[in-house]
Amino acid sequence: MMKKLAGVAVFVLFAVSLFAQRNCESYQYGKAMLAQYPSLAEKVATIESFTHRNNSTVTVNELPGAPVAQDIITIPVVVHIIYHFPEENISDERVLEQIDILNRDFRKMNSDTVNTPAGFATLAADTKIEFKLASADPKDRATKGILHQYSPIKQWQMDDKVKFSSEMGDDAWDATSYLNIWVCNLDEILGYASFPGTPADRDGVVINYKAFGAVNYFSQYNKGRTAVHEVGHWLNLRHIWGDADCGDDAVDDTPRQRSYTPGCPSGIRVTCDNASLGGDMYMNYMDFTSDPCVNMFTYGQKQRMRSLFEPGGFRNSILYSGGLGVPAIEQAALPKDPPRWLHIRVYPNPVNNVVMLNFEYDTRWVGTTLTVTDIMGRVMIRTKVTRPLQQIDLSQLKQGIYFIRGDKGDEKMMEKIVKM
Repeated sequence: MMKKLAGVAVFVLFAVSLFAQRNCESYQYGKAMLAQYPSLAEKVATIESFTHRNNSTVTVNELPGAPVAQDIITIPVVVHIIYHFPEENISDERVLEQIDILNRDFRKMNSDTVNTPAGFATLAADTKIEFKLASADPKDRATKGILHQYSPIKQWQMDDKVKFSSEMGDDAWDATSYLNIWVCNLDEILGYASFPGTPADRDGVVINYKAFGAVNYFSQYNKGRTAVHEVGHWLNLRHIWGDADCGDDAVDDTPRQRSYTPGCPSGIRVTCDNASLGGDMYMNYMDFTSDPCVNMFTYGQKQRMRSLFEPGGFRNSILYSGGLGVPAIEQAALPKDPPRWLHIRVYPNPVNNVVMLNFEYDTRWVGTTLTVTDIMGRVMIRTKVTRPLQQIDLSQLKQGIYFIRGDKGDEKMMEKIVKM
């Protein structure tokens, strides 16, 4: 079964998954966004109106015969790697590989442009958009633009919790100056992205670590183009079929098509009476076609993305970001070391009077209630966890075997201790 790939299109009220069935989780995410931010629909409509006006009055340069070359837009990027198990803590080299893939595909330097059908080849565009890891963080400290953050969370959902330190993820950097990319374990989901207008603390792209860079976890999505697709959403591109039967993706030079394209087709696929236009543009990065068979953005998509950076555009402030400048402070704060153990530590054991519990592995235990019971299950002590290093005084208990029990909802603990 195909893995899911979701772009969170707030203006259509839900995110879209790669399954033929619309995932109810995606729909609930969109509903929650609108419920939490009532003004969001109006804000997105304003951005869409600006995009339409801009696209109606500005000619895309670099078309054949265009007299003026366009400036290259360079976007500062910060990659938040949120990991639980060591294999999820991907290397900096893989991050650099993914940045290279983004630049290659957005700049039309991918060698597989030779596979673009002749009928669409003249529409394939160099977007003149590039991506570079940040050299300065929001506090003007030196950075390599890659953050490695251990989390007790083993698997993330499409609910944005990975974007918040309070949820054991990592907070976004200033979204007016950086593209935030979170890389984590999304299980079956390949990735999802916010569209322009989303609140700043949620603005960015989330990618499954298994689909980040050119890796072979997923045979169909192994060339790093999940990130290309999702960054396209972040730059205001819709799915090529407009998220509807023969829908409108708001781009003039992409033919309407019936739905998403699975697998890796060849030849001409005709739907929605698009034969005269060359059929379905299934090789477009904004379709769901497998990575080896997508290879192009169009000039219309280029114009739609670049309009965000025009004066008054939603992402215009990124052009003035200090994220790629020379930092004022040479050394940024070092990342936190991951724990060397993956469970609650209870010591000493056996114990004379005071037992120590170390919850640094998962500070969500702070605020929960623990009980100490005897072998008959009778509660002898009840105490609340108030700090990551918690003490329990057992001096009033007789010698014997006891159990420390706790429950924080998603996990229970029971530790056997011996009182001397």
